[in-house]
Amino acid sequence: MGTGMLAGMTSITLTDIEAALHAGWAADTCSPDDVARAAWTDDNPAWGHCDITALVVHDVFGGDLVLGEVFLGDEQHGHHWWNVLPRGVEIDLTRDQFRDGQAVTGRRIVPRPAGRPLLRAEEYELLRGRVEARLGRPLPGPPAEGPSRRAFDAGGHRLSYLDFGGPGRPLLALHGHFGEGRTFADLAAALAPAWRVIALDQRGHGRSDRPGDFSREGYVRDAAALLDHLGLSGVVVLGHSLGGVNAYRLAARRPELVRALVVEDIGAEVHDDLSFCLSWPHRAPTRAALVEGLGESARYLGDAIREHADGWGLAFEPKDMVLSQQQLRGDHWQDWLATGCPALLVHGAHSDVLSAAHAEEMATRRPGTTLVRLPAGHTVHETDPAGFGAAVRDFLGSLCP
Repeated sequence: MGTGMLAGMTSITLTDIEAALHAGWAADTCSPDDVARAAWTDDNPAWGHCDITALVVHDVFGGDLVLGEVFLGDEQHGHHWWNVLPRGVEIDLTRDQFRDGQAVTGRRIVPRPAGRPLLRAEEYELLRGRVEARLGRPLPGPPAEGPSRRAFDAGGHRLSYLDFGGPGRPLLALHGHFGEGRTFADLAAALAPAWRVIALDQRGHGRSDRPGDFSREGYVRDAAALLDHLGLSGVVVLGHSLGGVNAYRLAARRPELVRALVVEDIGAEVHDDLSFCLSWPHRAPTRAALVEGLGESARYLGDAIREHADGWGLAFEPKDMVLSQQQLRGDHWQDWLATGCPALLVHGAHSDVLSAAHAEEMATRRPGTTLVRLPAGHTVHETDPAGFGAAVRDFLGSLCP
C-alpha cells in the first residue's frame, strides 16, 4: 500500500506524496508552537509539520484525521496529527520528528471540518502549493469551499486576512479589539454570493504581527495596504468598534478606496478604557482553566483562545489592546464628517459603548447616513447575527450598481 496505487481513489501514489511533502517542509511552514521548543532544521524536516501534512494527505486520499497527545515524561508537548485512510490503514508521515523520547498517546479519530483551515491556513496552502509544484499537477480538494487565509507584507510587518471568496463585489471587514477576521463568518454567509467579504486580522490581533505601533494612522495604513495589495478600490468598508473608527478614518484619508461605510456600534467620540483586560491570565495549563480564569469575559473571547508552547492563552497581548485603546480615545468628528459616501450606522440598543443619543447625533450631522438600532449589546454581529446580516444586506442592496 505504501508504494502502490490506491486504486479507485487517485493516480497519485503515497510514495509520490511523501517525497513531495518531504521536499516542501521548511522553516516557513513549521508550526510556531514547535519552533518555540526547537528551531526547524534540515536534519529533522518533519518537525512542526504534522497538522498541515495530515491535511494535504487527506486532500488526496480522504479518510479521517487522527489526533494524539504528545508527552515527554509527565510534561505535555502539544498534539500530533496523522491519517487513517478509508480502508482503515493508518498513515503517519511525520512520526519520526520525535527524537527526544516523546510518546504519543490518547489516539482518537477526528472528522475533518468542512472548508479550509482557519489556523495555520497560510502554511497549509504554502505546503500544498509546493507539493503541487513538485508533482506537476493540482491536488484534489480542499473538500469543501471555505475562506482562504492569506498573508502579505505591509511594510515590515505581516498581515493575515480571510477571503471568503465568491463572485460578488468586495467588502472589507475590520473587527474590534480582542477580535479577528473570522468573527465575520456569519456575515459572509449572509451576504454571499452577492458580496465577497475580505476580513483582515488587524495588527496585533489573530494571525497578524505585533508591530508595536498601535496608532490610528498605523491601522489606516494597514487597511489601505490590504486593498492596494488586492488591487481594489471603491469598496464597501465595514467595521466594528475599533474597526468602525478605522473604517471611517480610511474613508477620510483615502476616499477613493471607500464606496460606502458600515459602522457597527462605535461613536465619533471614544472614551472607553480597556485596562481591565490586564487582569486576565497570561497562560493556563488547560483550555478549561483559562476559560475559568477569564470569567465572564470568556464568552466574548472564544475565537481568540489558543494553545501556545507554554500553555493556553489568547491570540493577542492585553497590554497591546490597552495601548491601542488609549490611542483610539478622543474626538473623531472631523473624520466622521469628512466624507458623504452612503453609510449605515448599526447601534446595539443595549450597548454600553455607544449611547442612543450619540448615535442619533452621528446620523443627523452626517448626510447620507442610515441609523439602524438592533436589540443587542456592543457586538451586534455576534449577538444578533440574523438581524445584523439583514440590516447590512438591505443597506448594500440600496447602493447604486
